[in-house]
Amino acid sequence: MKRNNGFILLLVIAVLTAASATLALASLSARQNARGIRVSIDLAQISAAHDAVLARAILGLNQSVPLYADGRAYDFSIADINLTYRLINVRGLIDLNTANEELLSALFSELQLSRPEAEALAAAIADWRDTDNTARNNGGEKPAYQNANLQGPGNRPFVDVSELRGVLGMDASLYHAAAPFLTTHSTMEKPDAQIAPPLVLGLLSLSNAERNDILDRRRAGEQPSQADTKSSARTKAGKDAAVIGGTYILLIEATQPGGTQQALRLVFSTGPRPGEYAILSRRPLSMGAAAQLYGQKLQDVTF
Repeated sequence: MKRNNGFILLLVIAVLTAASATLALASLSARQNARGIRVSIDLAQISAAHDAVLARAILGLNQSVPLYADGRAYDFSIADINLTYRLINVRGLIDLNTANEELLSALFSELQLSRPEAEALAAAIADWRDTDNTARNNGGEKPAYQNANLQGPGNRPFVDVSELRGVLGMDASLYHAAAPFLTTHSTMEKPDAQIAPPLVLGLLSLSNAERNDILDRRRAGEQPSQADTKSSARTKAGKDAAVIGGTYILLIEATQPGGTQQALRLVFSTGPRPGEYAILSRRPLSMGAAAQLYGQKLQDVTF
């Protein structure tokens, strides 16, 4: 009988221990669910704040004193969410379809390719975008792509920078390093120095004094010495003149009071009338990535 009582006692202890563990797991699961719900709410609020920044940027393009689309940082606050954003006119970037081989080669050399490798990659880009089947020296047309088991070349203009990943000689790490400085929307042979990022600025035919003047004005929050053509045209036309269509990149970093953070890269185009726009792409961005490209002093624009 005593043996049965001992067995029953052990069974009761085992059941109570299992129940306690189950309650602990349920409590942990509830806390995790609550945290997950809180993060989801924070991210939804940040997403709404991103949309508010987009509206702010579009509004700023049409103000008499505009937001300058040269990558300088602006500070924005809404509903206790702190945001930093940078507006970039793609005319300050290198266009894959119109830049010459020398400029493309200089970019890849700056990104640590050897000169022969950089020149070969620039030639391959030129062969990709032209319509003939004659390969340049060190370039590549269809036979070279077949030998490398690659699809291509396009023999047409690049539709998007992401197509660069398929060019002969391109690898993933180099693509990710180069992509922030490239566009397919500017149609310019050379970037506009007044709105070019620092790395691209260093590739252009400018004196050190000219480069420093451009960067110093951005850091100080001053008007560019020669504002981009969209702003210049509007200044000449008068305060009420609207920005004509253009393509812009918006880099946004948001931080919630609770510590939730999220960064976004958004590409949009503006229409011929104030307030008209279309979002071309939207993708996540690493926190701090924008500052690495356009490290400038913040300007306070709090709402």
